[in-house]
Amino acid sequence: MTSNSPLSRRSLLGGAAGGLGIVVAGNLDAIAGPAAARAACRPAVGYGDLVPDPAGLLALPPGFSYTVVAQAGATLLESGQPTPSDADGTGCFRGPRGSVLVNNHEIGGSEPYPVPALPGLTYDPGARGGTTTIEVDKHGRRLREYVSVAGTHNNCAGGITPWGTWLTCEETEQRAGGQFLKDHGYVFEVDPHDRSANTDPVALTFLGRYSHEAVAVDPYTHSIYLTEDASGPNGLYFRWTPPPGFRAGKGALRALAQRPDGATAGTLEAMRCRRGDGHVADLSEATTPGTRYQVDWVQVPDRDARTVSGRQNRRR
Repeated sequence: MTSNSPLSRRSLLGGAAGGLGIVVAGNLDAIAGPAAARAACRPAVGYGDLVPDPAGLLALPPGFSYTVVAQAGATLLESGQPTPSDADGTGCFRGPRGSVLVNNHEIGGSEPYPVPALPGLTYDPGARGGTTTIEVDKHGRRLREYVSVAGTHNNCAGGITPWGTWLTCEETEQRAGGQFLKDHGYVFEVDPHDRSANTDPVALTFLGRYSHEAVAVDPYTHSIYLTEDASGPNGLYFRWTPPPGFRAGKGALRALAQRPDGATAGTLEAMRCRRGDGHVADLSEATTPGTRYQVDWVQVPDRDARTVSGRQNRRR
């Protein structure tokens, strides 16, 4: 889970094993606060031994508690369908009555509870993933849960933007065909507060089509850094640089993607690491703290991977 503000004994929401959304309460400054606060608050011996949970769900240290606010197949969406399966990457936002959680659903195949393909919120009716939004009050009590984006595929991680939206990432390279009416492997922006901003979902194609994992946005330059969960060869680390004159904010990425040149807006590059004249194929080779590599950025020649995946195009 990712939060856009430091939390002090506030409720947090997150995905857990078994398709649960859980509110956790406790002294969380050392977990979710700024780096300085984490360093200052972290006790030398941790938070104490875990206390067995009588329900057998989640053991926590003394002083912490949890409440289940969403459970796949058990709780209901505002539209009447069950909470979807496979909760994954999540963004937590301050809301008018408490907190707002935008929850990815990494649904790719036979999961029992899809994200409902509701009219106006569905990118591809053949895909079963997406995001739901859960609102809780200041005491962590569930208020409602509803579909915010549907018809996407294998929504894994993502990231919060400086302007307070969630970027949900498809971890797939699925092409149109069979049940899928559109290509997949994109990033989508989700507004946690303005439901109308999520209608007619728009793929942010300029960020590339590949097996996305997480994203992070530079709050000053508005460059976007993205990771890829893939192998054969290993996934890459990408950087998107906005085009000249780009003004970031809510709806700006969506508007950019809808321009005639939206698919190639800005510059998408992949990081290349070298040691001397040798290419570093896998950063896990760096097993010693302090290891340094030479880094340069290589432009991705085919962002939409029409001929071959982006990582296959990388220069060695």
